Amino acid sequence: MLINQFDITIMIGKNIWLACLLFVALLGGRAANAFPLSNGDQVQCHFAHGDKQGVATEIWNTYRQPEERNPELGRAVAVMRLNSDGWPTIIIDAEAHKRNAKGSPAIWDFVYFHECAHAQDPSLGEIEANCAAYKEMSRRGLMNFHRMKDLEAVHLSMLMLPEEYGGSGLKLWHKTLECARKSDG
Repeated sequence: MLINQFDITIMIGKNIWLACLLFVALLGGRAANAFPLSNGDQVQCHFAHGDKQGVATEIWNTYRQPEERNPELGRAVAVMRLNSDGWPTIIIDAEAHKRNAKGSPAIWDFVYFHECAHAQDPSLGEIEANCAAYKEMSRRGLMNFHRMKDLEAVHLSMLMLPEEYGGSGLKLWHKTLECARKSDG
């Protein structure tokens, strides 16, 4: 088979085009796996436990009807689950995020870091994950008096919670602050 210069140019052009598509797809996949913090930063949840290390998978659950919502979420706006290979996956209610991320930025930062804490250490309880989220926000300069009060208001609105959350939002928030203060001093 004889290949002329025109055929080679077309083959090279196709390969460059395919390489560009692959590059864009890879970039798109990375961007989709980054959480937008309230300060504009994009973060990923890095973890290392057991024989696994890397970036937790994020699933942004979009839906049109409530029955299409990921059942893993239950009544939460985000959860962390280990997949069948033991890889941490953070599932985020994308519709809830769209509805109120602008009005409640501290809450979404906190929710993300809470779930990331579970991804980094799946044995953490809810109070410890809250504590880790609070400390991470402080470390990043995302915590101030007003944000702390926003987070407090959300927690205080949770009247009854399962025991692993302390039984109530008041108790959960109190134990979160107690933990954060203990580890600071």
